[in-house]
Amino acid sequence: MDTVVQWNIRGFRSNFEELKLLLNRSQSAVVALQERRLGEGQVPARGYTLLLPQGGSPGGEAALLIRNGTRFSKIDLKTGQHVAAATISLEKTLTVCSIYLPPNSPVSKLSLAELFEQLPKPFLVLGDFNAHSPAWGDSRRDGRGRMLEEFIAENDFIILNSGEQTFVHAAYHSPSAIDLAVASPSIAAECSWAAHSDLCGSDHFPIFLTLSSNLNAM
Repeated sequence: MDTVVQWNIRGFRSNFEELKLLLNRSQSAVVALQERRLGEGQVPARGYTLLLPQGGSPGGEAALLIRNGTRFSKIDLKTGQHVAAATISLEKTLTVCSIYLPPNSPVSKLSLAELFEQLPKPFLVLGDFNAHSPAWGDSRRDGRGRMLEEFIAENDFIILNSGEQTFVHAAYHSPSAIDLAVASPSIAAECSWAAHSDLCGSDHFPIFLTLSSNLNAM
């Protein structure tokens, strides 16, 4: 079984040691990171390749870490969103996309559709959507959450979240669920989702996705 981690790290430098511990503990094949705040060429952990978006700025907000020895092919996406994506050979060849949607940036069903249409299936889209909805465990629903709910339902995508909280507000210490794992239907049943019990220095919990060996037979 392979493990994929998603985490809004809130800065590589500030949580470098925690990231190393997570990688050593989980031996994850892929890590989808948000709010990375790290430039090209600054590899944060030995044994991993840092994959940034096409033309990614040093302050960009999405990245993938791919364990050395794992076969992958970077996908250059035409989108205005903060994303990094690659087709990766794990138990099955699949696309993993890391995404960060800033809370006040415009996002629509159309912009999401344009992004998802570029992702080879099957795929996992992992990230901080800054969207609230009971559909993935939050106590309230906001406009972005309602739009995202509708987009996911209209396209028959699957939310992998178990309903656990994924974020704790630093000032108010109030928990919410704004980090999502979205899968194409063909692999959803073979993925299990679990949030870490420790924030590990961030204000978001690391999330572990375990991919069943049954994927290999699909």
